[in-house]
Amino acid sequence: MMAYIGRLRERSLWLQNNDNAPASAPDGFMLGEPDLSKEDGVYEFSLASQTRLSLPGLARERIVDMALANGSDWLLFWDADMVYPLDAILRLIRHNKPVVGTLGFTSRVPILPCVYKIREAFDPIQKVPTYDSETVVDYPRDQLFSNDGIGGELAFGAGISLYNMNVFRQIPKPWFNSTGCGEDWFFCVRCYIHNIPRYLDSSINPRHKVHDPQWADEAAYDAAMESDPEIYERVRNREPIW
Repeated sequence: MMAYIGRLRERSLWLQNNDNAPASAPDGFMLGEPDLSKEDGVYEFSLASQTRLSLPGLARERIVDMALANGSDWLLFWDADMVYPLDAILRLIRHNKPVVGTLGFTSRVPILPCVYKIREAFDPIQKVPTYDSETVVDYPRDQLFSNDGIGGELAFGAGISLYNMNVFRQIPKPWFNSTGCGEDWFFCVRCYIHNIPRYLDSSINPRHKVHDPQWADEAAYDAAMESDPEIYERVRNREPIW
């Protein structure tokens, strides 16, 4: 698991001299950063890695702690088993969203998109809300989307994902929990609870290593859907597949 931790040290001349460059932020959330859609600033990067932990949630928590201590503005997670387009980081930064991820796919058969709709229920015995999810088989393609694109609350895999550090100041720990669920799905649920919007750019299509030399990407996903449509129909109907 790798992460780039970037702190914006210097603005471009366009940003320094343009008075009409407000921060692009959703209602109720202050990014504190200018709109980077027209021209980019100059970034200083540091690199953090956690490779000796069996719990990915704990690894991500430690990297967030390092980023906060470093005074970083943004944090990019890049898992070591993911290969991504060279312009992916810049494209994520230009979205200027509090939480934005790229398209990802499971590294097991059947290949499924790591795009989920959060389902909320209520435990009448414990008297607490409970959360589950369903895989979004027919996700919006080649676009940036959020809840509207899937008709519910969005969650996704964190293999390659960008976070404004104010998110971790707004949400109390734990941010990631890999006990009993995916730590990235858990984080998206925490964002949902604390009203932090999540976005996914499905035009960025990284590859997820399965078994050398096999990779899980959109082309492999489409091929798997075509070769075994019954499995994907069961996923759509929320039926067991194993």
